[in-house]
Amino acid sequence: MTGERTRKRTMSSSFRDRAGSNAKEFFHPNMNLLPLKFTLFFFNGASFAIMPYLTIHMKDIGINDVDIALMYAILPFCVFVAPPIVGFFADKLGNYMRALLMSIIGCAIFHTLLLAVPTNLSNVDYPHTTLTMKDTDVSLKWAQCEEKACSKIRNPEVKEKDPLPIFFEMNNCTLDCPQLKHLMVAQAYLGIAVTYESMICGQIGDKHCKVWPGQKKLEFVRVNTNVTGNDQCGEAQLSFYTDSDPCITNDLSDETILGINPECDLSCDVRTNLVERCGDSNSGNRLITNGVYFIFRMMATMSLASCFILLDAQTIQMCAVEEKHGKVGAYGRQILYKTLAQAVISPLVGGLMDYITGQQGQPNYVASFIIADILFLIAFVCALKCDMDLELPVNKDAMGGLKAILTNFEIILFLVMMFVCGTMYGFVETFLFVFLKEDLHAPMYLLGLTITTGAVVSLPFLYYSDAIVKKLGVYNSLVWTLLMYGVRYLGYSYTNCAWYVFPFEALEVFTFALLQVAAAKFVKDNAPVGCLATLTGITGGAHFGFGKGVGGLVGGVIIEVTKSTKIAFYYFGLVSFGCGGLYGIVVNILRLVRKSSKVKTSPRNEEEKDQENTDEPFIAGRGVGDGDREEDDENIKLKPINQ
Repeated sequence: MTGERTRKRTMSSSFRDRAGSNAKEFFHPNMNLLPLKFTLFFFNGASFAIMPYLTIHMKDIGINDVDIALMYAILPFCVFVAPPIVGFFADKLGNYMRALLMSIIGCAIFHTLLLAVPTNLSNVDYPHTTLTMKDTDVSLKWAQCEEKACSKIRNPEVKEKDPLPIFFEMNNCTLDCPQLKHLMVAQAYLGIAVTYESMICGQIGDKHCKVWPGQKKLEFVRVNTNVTGNDQCGEAQLSFYTDSDPCITNDLSDETILGINPECDLSCDVRTNLVERCGDSNSGNRLITNGVYFIFRMMATMSLASCFILLDAQTIQMCAVEEKHGKVGAYGRQILYKTLAQAVISPLVGGLMDYITGQQGQPNYVASFIIADILFLIAFVCALKCDMDLELPVNKDAMGGLKAILTNFEIILFLVMMFVCGTMYGFVETFLFVFLKEDLHAPMYLLGLTITTGAVVSLPFLYYSDAIVKKLGVYNSLVWTLLMYGVRYLGYSYTNCAWYVFPFEALEVFTFALLQVAAAKFVKDNAPVGCLATLTGITGGAHFGFGKGVGGLVGGVIIEVTKSTKIAFYYFGLVSFGCGGLYGIVVNILRLVRKSSKVKTSPRNEEEKDQENTDEPFIAGRGVGDGDREEDDENIKLKPINQ
């Protein structure tokens, strides 16, 4: 009885000590790591101010889908080569900071130069078309193209029993209503600017009618039309209907007819895909645009990848140095500031771009690049304040260390799985925003909020991530990453409303945060002496370089063949589930083989058997690289921790 009371008292005291230690960590951070935290925050903020919008920017300057796919097929090889080389020389010099500072400068310069790439915009030449509208009745008349004797109204394509939103742009409109001119004069006298375009959209409905500021132009948004029965050449009678909101309903019966005041008459010049086009014309040079963009993007991507790799190596080593001196600089608690930057910067940039687009009537990416440059500058200054003395061993036999990496079976298996995870990551990073913007018509601020969702959910996990990964193990973490990618992709494939993607974005806590911490632990525990940055670079190249590029390329090919991003998500989801299950089976088989070989070679005592039962259900006897419990035993003795 006395022993039980003593045990309870000891456990209660242990809990109070642990709670006090956590409070001390939060309010008294390790000042040696403070410049590193700021560097991670501002650099990652700069990256996520521009990275999510690069694919959309490519399309807006006139680079077509095929050329985008080709660039994403070549870029991975550049990214795969650059970080390992930079890491190799950083290890050889025994100093990460010089290479990091140069890479940050390269990031700022080459990303900014993307704004200077000449555009190659393709213009569709539609025949001259006029519109007259009375109440809900619309009449279209158009001239015939030279090579066509007769052209009729086109029927919008049908997709999933719901017509695709049509393109309908109206220019130089005039609206004739009783007493309209007197009303406009009175409004102008009061200092209220009134235009025909604003009044037209006011009558039709702002939700389905968009005014282009500063231009005599407006555009119908998310509308359908019925063109049945129009067989005449050069003219058609039709009506417009609201496109049902997929976030509420997708029933055609819920669509309502659009119209203007019955007392008014509307006439406009029109450009629309309901009329067959006469041809295409380009306002640039495709070769120059693609070539200049690829050169700048290649240098920017190589610099960015090198920064990520060097920052990871710097973080891992600085945490190791702090632990060596009796403090704990948990890796997960440092990269928490990277995730916090994603949560804060991305939605702010997205909201700002939406505001500028609303003012100018067309997308403008200058603001995001300027914000990124400012944040890169702050990150550069913070990096100068980081501790330069990392107690790095200078690698005199660099090639020997590289050979040790490439001949280690567990490292090779780990790199293969990082490549697979990178493939899944590359597809979603390349096409998710395009899917949300073009297929689900999401605003820019919503794109930023998707990043915020994944980041906010990951913050509490990252604070305790080192202990979680140590308990779960690296191999289990990889399996969970692939399985959660499968859940995300299947969820996207059945999503018709952009707001419904947020639950699946929350799974980034598994597909990104968990994988990042697990990979850092594996690299730290398995890198040969003096090869930390080298193995970090190879890992980053396999995931963010080669894997990401293959994912973008394969995804682009599937989308091109199937003409559906949803189907591509579905296929990737099935592959992710398959790879996760297969990997789990393989490592279990390897564990059983190693276990049986140990039984045959040497008898084990009871203590060793008990230790095996505490190992995770994968490769046993792997050393300290995958959540070894020896470290747990040493950490039972609680001590004050300074983060």
